[in-house]
Amino acid sequence: MSLPFFSKLRSKKAYMRIVETELQKVRDTIDAQTEHFAPHMRDYMRQVCKGKGKMIRPGLVLLTAAATGGIKPEHTTFAAMLEMLHMASLVHDDVLDKAETRRDQPTPNALWGNELAVLLGDSMLAQAMVMGAEIGDARFIRRMALGVRDLCEGEVEQSTRLWDMEMSRADYYELIRKKTATLFAMAMAGAAFLQGLDDEMIEQLNRMGTLLGISYQIYDDCLDLTGTDERAGKTLGTDNEKGKLTLPVFFLMESSSEDVAEYTRTCVENHEEIDYTRLRHTEAFAEAIRLSVEEGLTRNEEAREVLWMLPESPAREAMAEMTYRLDEMLRECCIN
Repeated sequence: MSLPFFSKLRSKKAYMRIVETELQKVRDTIDAQTEHFAPHMRDYMRQVCKGKGKMIRPGLVLLTAAATGGIKPEHTTFAAMLEMLHMASLVHDDVLDKAETRRDQPTPNALWGNELAVLLGDSMLAQAMVMGAEIGDARFIRRMALGVRDLCEGEVEQSTRLWDMEMSRADYYELIRKKTATLFAMAMAGAAFLQGLDDEMIEQLNRMGTLLGISYQIYDDCLDLTGTDERAGKTLGTDNEKGKLTLPVFFLMESSSEDVAEYTRTCVENHEEIDYTRLRHTEAFAEAIRLSVEEGLTRNEEAREVLWMLPESPAREAMAEMTYRLDEMLRECCIN
């Protein structure tokens, strides 16, 4: 079901503007964290902290707070903490993927090597948890710690299931729920918890964040096969090189084109990269991307349904606009 109310911001793509002042406070809070490290680490951490990107997760914290009673100082701290967790996870991801660029900048592993990059990511994660502890509520800290555990479990599972023909689509969805959707869910549910909302509403917002995070990962999987490094602002193609089974790969292995399905399965079974130059102009490849995009769009629609439970407000409209923008990003991956 579409939401007619959510229309005013569509052409302007202005969904973050209503919390831009607070987002700048989040950026400033992150920058200030570098001073908490030992002097010999500060220059490294300043470089890592320059990698702040679209600020989607802090934006979800602030918009959820604004839509449910107003933004408190704790929300700003939490938003900064969450972005630091995200940045730490990206530092580790780039080591695992041997990625050389991220957000058009050299990755820490490209600058200083894998060993130091891993340690810097660990240090950033630890500082993020210190920030969470400063919020002071034991239940909140436990909720955040469980989220970090889910995130780490997802990364471990992904690393241990490369080229895994026994992996199912259900396994894939559970994996990306942990490794990607966890931070989206933490953003919305954590903001609601700090607002003092009841358990039912916290769970509904947790569900919305999970749906958005899964959809975002599906977009990322499609972009890895259809985009360019320049468009993405990062190194693409690493999923294929490492043998990660993403949603388009599942659809290729299930394709009605027997040649494409057999070729894809053989590559996975033999631990060989799939030659997408061979597939990119086939109907089967276009269909795999289209079906993947549809899976993402369906989850965005389900996420929008949760918004009806919130009172009408500019923040509610802005969150809906975020979902519509994600719709657009997904559709841009489709092969014409």
